[in-house]
Amino acid sequence: MKKMRKNLLTSLALTISVILAGCTRVDESYTAETNISINNAVYSQTEVSPTLKTDEITNLPSEIETSIDITNSVTSKVETSVDTTSNITTEVTTTAPIEEIDTTKQITISFLGDCTLASQKGQEQTGNMINYLNTKDTSYFFEKCMDIIGNDDFTIANCENVFSDNNIKSIYKDYSPAFWFRSSTKNAAVFADNSIDAVSIANNHTGDYGTGGYDETKSALENVNVLWGDVENPIILEKDGISIGIICCKFWSSYYEDSIIQQIKELSKKTTIQIVFFHGGTEKVHTPEEWKVSGCRKFVDAGADLVIGGHPHVLQPYEEYNGVSIIYSIGNFCYGGNRSPENRTVIYQQTFTFDGSNNLIQSEENIIPFYVYTGSTNNWQPAPIENEEEKEKVLDFLYGKSDNLF
Repeated sequence: MKKMRKNLLTSLALTISVILAGCTRVDESYTAETNISINNAVYSQTEVSPTLKTDEITNLPSEIETSIDITNSVTSKVETSVDTTSNITTEVTTTAPIEEIDTTKQITISFLGDCTLASQKGQEQTGNMINYLNTKDTSYFFEKCMDIIGNDDFTIANCENVFSDNNIKSIYKDYSPAFWFRSSTKNAAVFADNSIDAVSIANNHTGDYGTGGYDETKSALENVNVLWGDVENPIILEKDGISIGIICCKFWSSYYEDSIIQQIKELSKKTTIQIVFFHGGTEKVHTPEEWKVSGCRKFVDAGADLVIGGHPHVLQPYEEYNGVSIIYSIGNFCYGGNRSPENRTVIYQQTFTFDGSNNLIQSEENIIPFYVYTGSTNNWQPAPIENEEEKEKVLDFLYGKSDNLF
């Protein structure tokens, strides 16, 4: 009851003082302080108003109205209106709380398997890759995947051929069957014209024509602004202050582990993310060798944020090890080395999320099943698998739910 009386008296006193502000006879002045609470913040405005002697008060206000107008803008206007013989308006300009700004960054990288923009010894035959390269526009070969690789941040592929215009001699190979893949330097533009930012040339075919062919291949890629990486030169990608190092390497046995681990550690000193993109293992085998599994896990333990393998020309399973993705073989993609290669592959995407300090806070994969070709034989144009049942077979195989791709 005491608290109620006190509140009533306080309210009455405030009402009287506001009314008196409209009168003309001033005997003395007083200072009234109005506190307005909005969103738990108290704003005060002090106003000096005249006052009358109490015996000159004739009536009390019948109504007190308070209206608050808060807009969506950063600055809000608070208006208090008192309905008496004379209206008094009090305005308080406030600053609304600023919403927290999202400072996270995302980078999406796509990986493609073995791409051979060439044919055996550069020979042209009806319907082979060289024939298509000489008769089709550069957009033809990756046309069916441009909605994917044209909308990521970076696309990386394995370039498994030599680009050369010179009359150079192929190297000797002491096994059979043996293949030497080459085509004209103009065909490097197929990568550039299809949103492929960088390629690995750390494989067993970019050396098919010796040092001369290797150097010419690098020059052809550089001339069309496609980055390349090999065993001595990692690919460095940069966006929004984040640097990504891609180690392009050969991994034929456990002997290569130490050098790759050393590269990971060295690269970690100057890049935010380290990815191993290796070439190795047994061809046409769907199960990775034990030494390859062991080595890939060691790469993760050494700091790799993603491990992608190639060379078997077929898919091998995916694994998540200590929170890091490993795909042991990504298979072929736009592959000119075979008219009837195994007709299943994927585009493997990884999206990395970073906080405002460029620390990696999350990574998310996206595996997109593809045909290497459509039709009865290789038409050198990979296409996405639309049939849901066929897509599930590929994904079930990669995730270890099935041993069968078909």
